[in-house]
Amino acid sequence: MVTSEAAHSGVYSLKFNLPAGRAAHDGFVGTRRLPLNGASTSTTIKQGDIVRLSVWIKASGLVPDSAAKYPGTWSVGFTPLWFAKFGNNDGYNPVGQVYDNTFTFPKVTSFDWTQYSLDVLVPTDVPAGVVVTALETRLHVYSTFVGTVYFDDFTVQKVGTTTAVNGTDSNIPKVFDLSNNYPNPFNPSTNIQFAVPHEQNISLVIYNILGQRIRTLVQGIHPAGQYTLTWNGKDDTGRTVDSGVYLYRLETGSIALVKKMLLMK
Repeated sequence: MVTSEAAHSGVYSLKFNLPAGRAAHDGFVGTRRLPLNGASTSTTIKQGDIVRLSVWIKASGLVPDSAAKYPGTWSVGFTPLWFAKFGNNDGYNPVGQVYDNTFTFPKVTSFDWTQYSLDVLVPTDVPAGVVVTALETRLHVYSTFVGTVYFDDFTVQKVGTTTAVNGTDSNIPKVFDLSNNYPNPFNPSTNIQFAVPHEQNISLVIYNILGQRIRTLVQGIHPAGQYTLTWNGKDDTGRTVDSGVYLYRLETGSIALVKKMLLMK
């Protein structure tokens, strides 16, 4: 709901209240589609540019133990959606990759207004002749999250471009990124690609659809670069897992990227 109970600035904010014992289900509110080269942006944004999405969050009634046990589904974050059309009658027609991005909350039961940000690449992996002209962002609460969160002051800002300048190494990723696994569906193994823009501590973990940890593929400091790993469909004990939907979650700092994959036997 839109409420006047709390606000980072002004009078109103967007409130999600998710009580314990509720039915597991995602919830989200999508912004209006933002024309990337319209008057509402500070500068022209085009494919290949890097855009920073930011929002202020206040939270209470959190359950740190659940957040640690089920980070794949006990979470809050962004889902950016890119469009070639943005008119009122153009319908739902996203282009490029669609994936969830979750925030890592502090291990507390509540916190005051804190800004969370995500740098994303305006996609270039679109069909020939398609031009990305608009952005919609979902403020997203995932299926098993419990607590009350307020969102306020959502902003979109161009912060860079993937074009190399003054001898900058164009092979170094410009954003923290997680690609679609391939093949998908898969049996018995699949490849997962991710990008690290600078040296940092990262983790790449597989979860089942309930958010329970299945396999840790990566944990530790990684230098900047593009990486490809293979998951062989086994858990941390070496047991082959059952057919079904699994989540893979790449995390660093206060942000994590989450995608789904399907194991079919």
